[in-house]
Amino acid sequence: MHPPKRHASAGFTLLELLVALAVTGAAVALVFATYGIIGRTEQRAQILINRIDRMQATHNWLQSKLEGIRLYSRIASGVPVLYFNGNAAGALWVAPLPERGPGGGLHVIRVDLNRNPNGQIDWIAQALPYDGALNQLDWNQSIRTPLAKGLVTLQWHYLDGQTAQWVQDWPSTRPYYPSRVRIEIADGDGAWPPLNFTFPRAR
Repeated sequence: MHPPKRHASAGFTLLELLVALAVTGAAVALVFATYGIIGRTEQRAQILINRIDRMQATHNWLQSKLEGIRLYSRIASGVPVLYFNGNAAGALWVAPLPERGPGGGLHVIRVDLNRNPNGQIDWIAQALPYDGALNQLDWNQSIRTPLAKGLVTLQWHYLDGQTAQWVQDWPSTRPYYPSRVRIEIADGDGAWPPLNFTFPRAR
């Protein structure tokens, strides 16, 4: 009879423990890295969603005011001119604000740039009540609506429906409105899609 053989120990050697710890550490690091990537991706997606929302809100505001444009004239130097003018930086026209509340009724609306003390350039809309008279417009008393912050570029273009030419200056002495407006804008995060508006028949 031979004595029974002694089986090897069922425990782990030091080398095996070190290898297991290394593999576990790598797996944990990979999991945390994956969660970090997912978190950054969700953050970027939320920033993009917020940016698109701002663009859409600005487009909707401008569209509602341009669609409500009124074909009014005023007297300048004894000559009747349309209550509309525009250049590459902005435009001015008459349109209604929401009819309800203290800010309702017809207003002279000016969309222009505003430079802040810190040098940042914002895009704002200003509105003053329209009373039909040619008065000095005190824009310090205007209702202000922010449209975009931190602008890098802004270009307004006006389509002359009679000549089919795009221009960047539309004086109030022209006896008709542009047929379309295109606005090209970029902020610190990049260029926006061009904002396009068709002028309906002014009421």
